[in-house]
Amino acid sequence: MTNYKVLVQASSRSWAGGVDICMGEVEGEIAVMRTLKRVLSNFDSCDVVLVAPEFDRGGELDTIVSQLNDSRLSLYYGHDASPLNRMVDATSDMSTNEYIIRVDGIHFCFDPDASKKMLAMAQETMADCVKLPDDFPVHFTSEVFNVGALRTLESKLVDDVDAKFKVHPKCYFVMHPEQYKCEFLTELPTYSDEYLAQCRKQAHFIYEIPRQEVNSKRIASGDRLGFHYELALQHLNPSMKSLDIACADGYGVRIMAKHLREAHGADLDPESVDFAKKNCPQSNTSYFVEDITKMSFEDNTYDAVTSFETLEHVPDHACLAEVKRILKPGGIFVLSTPQNSIGHIPVNSCHLIEYSLKGLLDLVNQYFFVVKVVGIKAGIIYDENDPYGTNTVLICTKPRN
Repeated sequence: MTNYKVLVQASSRSWAGGVDICMGEVEGEIAVMRTLKRVLSNFDSCDVVLVAPEFDRGGELDTIVSQLNDSRLSLYYGHDASPLNRMVDATSDMSTNEYIIRVDGIHFCFDPDASKKMLAMAQETMADCVKLPDDFPVHFTSEVFNVGALRTLESKLVDDVDAKFKVHPKCYFVMHPEQYKCEFLTELPTYSDEYLAQCRKQAHFIYEIPRQEVNSKRIASGDRLGFHYELALQHLNPSMKSLDIACADGYGVRIMAKHLREAHGADLDPESVDFAKKNCPQSNTSYFVEDITKMSFEDNTYDAVTSFETLEHVPDHACLAEVKRILKPGGIFVLSTPQNSIGHIPVNSCHLIEYSLKGLLDLVNQYFFVVKVVGIKAGIIYDENDPYGTNTVLICTKPRN
């Protein structure tokens, strides 16, 4: 077996600019520390590197590594906007035929047995990348990369349009099979409902946090939340009056207001609505305190409705029926929700359910015509010809009769 390392990638800040959830607590300890402990206890014959952006140098991650006090564990900082460059630098002492296992810092329940199987598969087939299917529950995932392939990719991705692949290089490998050999683990792990419920319970506190913060530190090449609004605007026109449901502090409404006749926002949280009203100067905006399952708006009020990362939190049929009611005939509904092939007990404790692609389409087709499916692989990356991913965006229309 050739030498390998395990790289745990983490950051104190999310791509949207707020505090990253890997810094939240899981049963009294920071989530990324729990992930590192899982790595160190399951991979006892290799070095482990916590890989983080330069802006984290001297911060809490230093403390975490110091507290773990393991001679196999080191820390690398660099390249704020490029996890790919970080991986390449963190493996500069390795040869091109060696491999790394890459784990996300928030994935404290990643599957080490699956990681080992992927490593063996990569070494046997000399693959550039081995991963689990795109719609496999992300909390249990990891990836295996060939060090030489990462270096080749780093030298190739020089244009700004490629920045998104520096965030998620696995997607470039998968989407360019003529250039790279990417394999998927075929014998997929299975988990009991009891184990899924245990992981969900452990994750409770890291997800019981305020809505995702978006601020001036946002890095667009990795910010899926902002990308949802960009996708929606591709299907709307300037004459429309829109409603963004679960608008939080109005981030999306402010984007939409620049392009549409009117942009409204609604949220169940009065404080969020009050903040949005005070911090949104556009004259064509309005905000309301609303429950998505029983809204106060008249029938056929809006030309378009957007609702991102909402459906999984609420009674789904009540939600979709209300959106259909307030939309004008022929109106456009754009939604996003996590995609999960075994999401009946999601790890995210704020989610009632996470939908497989088929399950979501079967549900939404009862209320709307689905005109486009976008399967976001990771971050802001998607393939027009492949609807599977970690996140589903649906472009829908309300029937005219």
